[in-house]
Amino acid sequence: MISSWRRYLGIVVLACFIAAAASTVYATEEKSVCDGPAVFDFAERLYHEHDYYRAVTEFKRFLFHFPDDREGCERAYFYICRSYFEASRWNDTRESCDGFILNYPDSDSRGEIFFIRGIAEKRLGRFDDAHRSFSYCADISKGYRDRAILQQVLVCVEQEEWKRAGEFSARIPQESPLHGQAMILSEGMKTVETLPRKSPHYAGSFAAVLPGAGHLYAGRTRDALVAFLLNASFIWAAIELFQDEHYVAGGVVSFFEVGWYAGNIYSAVGSAHKYNRDVKAQFLRALKEKAGPFYDE
Repeated sequence: MISSWRRYLGIVVLACFIAAAASTVYATEEKSVCDGPAVFDFAERLYHEHDYYRAVTEFKRFLFHFPDDREGCERAYFYICRSYFEASRWNDTRESCDGFILNYPDSDSRGEIFFIRGIAEKRLGRFDDAHRSFSYCADISKGYRDRAILQQVLVCVEQEEWKRAGEFSARIPQESPLHGQAMILSEGMKTVETLPRKSPHYAGSFAAVLPGAGHLYAGRTRDALVAFLLNASFIWAAIELFQDEHYVAGGVVSFFEVGWYAGNIYSAVGSAHKYNRDVKAQFLRALKEKAGPFYDE
């Protein structure tokens, strides 16, 4: 009886010990969850250490547990936008910026938010959306105005709207540090249409007259040689087969030759287009290097 009583007492003591330990753990966890400044400081530290994914998680934790802290939530939401931006997650950047603008329409940070949203949209190829974001940024933020306009110049370059790029460049005042870059871009835009180019029409016509001639015109010497030898071989083989009265084999070879001949024309036209794209891309790359670094952040 006594032994059984002692066993029950031991079980009760052990249960009390476990309960006390668990309550200590829970209290510690509750303290860590409910300590708003600590959560925010930890998230901010992760951001400055470039650990952007974990920073987003911690800032979202802050938003969840402290929705009544209006100022803190605004800063946390801002850091979420910046974290996605720094991590080059453009879709997430755009969506989080939309959320920030919706939730904090009077925030002093809206100018920067519109700016990074515009950068994300430019990287996504959503050029019309990027123009709108940069326009809003320029309208509401004096500090970001010139940078936003310069980005609109670059968007116009991506869209090959040379005249419009020049118009945006002219909006940057002379006293702005970005005026020099804008003028270099503006002057460069005036010469884009004078770059050497190859006519796709001529390339196709030359290829139709003589296989390989279109590629040679477009500066693709190796492709020209391949096209000429390939078509010449098939034509020669077809002629030989017909002369030897192997009409079926000659027809088969002729059938394939028609395909190679048409492909030669199509490829020559594509080579001319590629030549023009490469010339323009090299020119724009050199122009941007001459203008210097751009402010994407």
